[in-house]
Formats: sequence, structure tokens, C-alpha cells
Amino acid sequence: MHLIHLRPDELKTAVARNIPVILAAGSIEYHGPQNPIGTDYLIAEAVVQGIEKRMPKGCVVAPPLPFSSTMQWAGHVTEGDVDFSPDALYVYALELFTQLTNMGFKRIYVVQHHQGPEGIPYLTLRRAAAEVIRQTALRWGHSWGRGKHADLPNPDIFSLIIIAHPASYAVWNDSHSEPFPFGHGGKGETQIMMAAYPETVDMAALKAYEGTLPEWLLDADQSAEGEGRKWLDAFVDGWIKELTKYL
Repeated sequence: MHLIHLRPDELKTAVARNIPVILAAGSIEYHGPQNPIGTDYLIAEAVVQGIEKRMPKGCVVAPPLPFSSTMQWAGHVTEGDVDFSPDALYVYALELFTQLTNMGFKRIYVVQHHQGPEGIPYLTLRRAAAEVIRQTALRWGHSWGRGKHADLPNPDIFSLIIIAHPASYAVWNDSHSEPFPFGHGGKGETQIMMAAYPETVDMAALKAYEGTLPEWLLDADQSAEGEGRKWLDAFVDGWIKELTKYL
């Protein structure tokens, strides 16, 4: 169920049931001639959509955060590479997380896909999450850690807002357990896009590319939709397992 579709009574019911909130976050940047510029965001959104379809009353989908800092590493703004200010993202995320917690939600998850755990977007969102957690706890007054843990307004306060990646909770249904090779616009991302949004991928554009391909695109021609579907299913399976732990 989507947050913006809920009536007030439905919102209160979701909060009372401790339903988690989940939202996608990514970037808009160049991902090679064969992929759309929204590849990072779309992969995160594909995971969120997969979760929502399989547990329609078990999660609340909040509006996404599609822009973040790219440093124009892969391309120019005329190619769709948007270097969104980290300060702007921080302020927006801070307000969003604050309002979601004010609604009463006690579990907020962000599926963030861009630059990895040490990247600017991930750290920016973590900073906003940390500030909301801090402000929430300060409202409880001093010495709140001395009482009975179970009596706290939210005993899982340090897990109030989780920033994670599409593959953070991946569940494998076979012997394959190696970390997913996301890369940038190469085989990993391209084949997931082929599985989730086939109409957005044009492999002919890759073959027609003039000049020398960047190193990160050299394996893109090995992409297979079936393999991408297997990976995407593993991501969604893991996220559902995580989200249902506290229902």
C-alpha cells in the first residue's frame, strides 16, 4: 500500500500494526548508451515494487528519493547526469524521516542504490537518519537508558531508520552466494534492468557505440535477462524476510 493512497484511518491502522515504511533512493546519471539515466533509482524501485506486490498489506511505500550526488563521474549533464547537492538531499531526507516518525512509524527502510556504503548519498541519508534518531531519543528526557528497555516508546530506536542496498538482505535459492557484481552500467545493472524494465534497455545502442567503451561497460554485452531476474528475486526475497521479522 502506498502512503499517499492511505486515508487517515488506514494510516493509523498501519502504524498500530507496526507496518514498516519502505522507499527507493538512487540517482539520475549516465549508465552507458544502452541503459536509461535513471538506472540506479529504477533498480531500487524494482526491489520496492517487488516487495509491495508480494506483501501489499505488509508494508507502506513512501514517495522515493530519485536524485543524489553523482559528481558527474560518468557523464555530462547534457547526457542526463545530475549532480544533486548532498546538502539539498540531507535537508529533504531529514524532513521526510521526521514526518514519517511523527506519523508514528517505528520502522523506516530506504533501499538506496548508488555509489555503495561509503558513497556520498548513502552517508548523507545515514546522517539524516542519525539526526532523527537523536532528536527522537532526546524527547524522552535524560537518562532514558537506565530504565527497562521494553518500556521505551521505541525499544528498537537505533533501528528506527535503516539505509540499505538492494542486495543487503539477499536470499539465495541455490548454491550461488557471491556478492552481486553491480558495477556501473555493466553486466550486473544491465541485466537487472532487462528483467525489471526491458523496454528501457537498448543493446543495439551499445553495439553501435563509437569510440572506446569505458572499462565499466566492457562486460555489458554479456547481460542476460534470466540471470537478472534471478538476482532481482533474491533481493526481494531477502527484503521480505527482513521486513516481516517484526510484524
